[in-house]
Amino acid sequence: TRPVDGAIFAVVSRKENPDNDNDYLYQYRLSGAEGTVTGTLVRKFGEIAPGSEIEAIAVDNALGYIYYSDEGFGIRKYYADPDMPNEQLAVFGQEKFAEDREGISIYHTGEGTGYLVVSDQQANEFHLYPREGAEGNAHAHPLLAEVAVSTNESDGSEVTHLALTPEYPQGLFVAMSDNKTFQLYSWADVLPDSLATGTPLAEK
Repeated sequence: TRPVDGAIFAVVSRKENPDNDNDYLYQYRLSGAEGTVTGTLVRKFGEIAPGSEIEAIAVDNALGYIYYSDEGFGIRKYYADPDMPNEQLAVFGQEKFAEDREGISIYHTGEGTGYLVVSDQQANEFHLYPREGAEGNAHAHPLLAEVAVSTNESDGSEVTHLALTPEYPQGLFVAMSDNKTFQLYSWADVLPDSLATGTPLAEK
């Protein structure tokens, strides 16, 4: 959803690598009338590494960015608004992955702040990056933490910061395993002590 006018969009990834590697994602504007939804193609964009796939896309509506996992290469960042330039804003998460980068979810800690949570599929971990970027550079997303979980080969996750129940005072994190089961975690248990106390990763 675009905040300035409420326009709703869908971003679709294709299974096969197209001929033009800079047009891997299609963005559609959705409109509805008489109980039906129509999608109008408004943009083709997005680089992909040779032989890679994109199975995970996350949109930060508030900050206006799209993130997607180019699974064998890194996390790519673009503007979410199709009226903005199609330039790639950042690539991060190129190191410390066992193999594939998969599911992405976004945890909010405040207005414009939080964590980008990315599945390290073969390591059964999730990597955390700053949603707001680094100081002085909104498009630099250094690794903050690697979190081991009980999920197996996870390629999808979702998270909320809302205190849903007393058992989830800082929100709920849900991740899917390859056997089609879902694991639920209290975010308070996911967030490493180093981030809760403000200790940099280098000092862990």
